[in-house]
Amino acid sequence: MSEFSDAVKAARKKKGISQQALGAHFGISKSAVSAWESGAAVPDQRKLAKLIEVLDLDPRTAAGMTRLAENPDPPIHLAANDTGREPASYPQVEVTHQSLPAGRPDVPVWAAAQAGDDGALVLVPDPIDYIHRSERMRTVKNPFAFYVVGNSMSPVIEHGIQVVINPSLPPMPGRDHVFIQDLPDGTMKAMVKRLVRATEKAWRVRQYNEPKDFDLLRASWAKAYRISEKRED
Repeated sequence: MSEFSDAVKAARKKKGISQQALGAHFGISKSAVSAWESGAAVPDQRKLAKLIEVLDLDPRTAAGMTRLAENPDPPIHLAANDTGREPASYPQVEVTHQSLPAGRPDVPVWAAAQAGDDGALVLVPDPIDYIHRSERMRTVKNPFAFYVVGNSMSPVIEHGIQVVINPSLPPMPGRDHVFIQDLPDGTMKAMVKRLVRATEKAWRVRQYNEPKDFDLLRASWAKAYRISEKRED
């Protein structure tokens, strides 16, 4: 433990925020927040600045962490089905339409948090950030984005990658989608998987880590949105 990790834990508890809820602000897992609080990991500079704001931390407390945050951490080698930690670095992922228009960003980035070992997420449609539209998204109505948490789709979609959704696109077999189940509390349970085929009763989907195909019943998973873009933050 360090002065900084102790301060993060104390401030989070004082505000009554769970580790999972705090992680949702950053698109990271509960275990990644736990690593901050134990001193096993430190946030990068961008996350550090936001952490100070969210928890009302004394910037002087975080000052000693700046040097560590500026230097890349050694890579974390995850086990085949380990979805509990935030890797320190991610493989290079091609970003389509990198030329973003100038002006005010207006695509909301929803909060996301890990919701189980099956690759499920909790999505909260309260923006934690806004991003610019690419050219292909310029006229899209109600687009949204979120950070993928977990490794169930690795190496196709890695943990920490931001995905952008065009809700008007129809589901398409062979493409990656987010499947959504509305929950009574206004949040959503979500699965990021590849659509294999659609039947009247189910979505047949595929994940890559560990590899398997399975069905999501459409009675429960009524929404299927095709992923339009994958962006490295």
